[in-house]
Amino acid sequence: MKPKPLYILTLAWAYFALATTAVSSTQDELKLLQDPGGWEYITVSDQDAGIQTEHVCFDGQPHPRECSGKLILRPDNTFTQQVTIHGKSVDRHGKYELNDEQIAFFDEFGTRDGPYTLQLSVDSKTLVLSMPQVRLELELESQYKEEARQKKAPAARQR
Repeated sequence: MKPKPLYILTLAWAYFALATTAVSSTQDELKLLQDPGGWEYITVSDQDAGIQTEHVCFDGQPHPRECSGKLILRPDNTFTQQVTIHGKSVDRHGKYELNDEQIAFFDEFGTRDGPYTLQLSVDSKTLVLSMPQVRLELELESQYKEEARQKKAPAARQR
């Protein structure tokens, strides 16, 4: 029995639609990952001697006057990281490599950091970078600022 042309055309169209969706989704994720505004650090946790600890500045609650952190990943595979804790600033820059769902950073001295497993949520605009001993949770900077603005608005109205 010969396949019917309509059946073959339908299969070809379905394959094309799936392939296009996968590429589009990946491109959308990459565009989000490389958002020019960057990513705000939300939590930083470290497993030290088997005990999970969270950095007091990056404990899931914003502390903009005490500390802040931002990571910017550019399309040319360069990054900048700016972290300020109690008035002291640490800035790093260099290159990064994406490999499937992993990312590794190479700072200005060529020191490798990673690879981290990368989990990106387009819906919640969050990014998690993790290794067995470290977990970093970040939020898209524009989303972070919008949430902070919304939290301030009700407080200002109550006065």
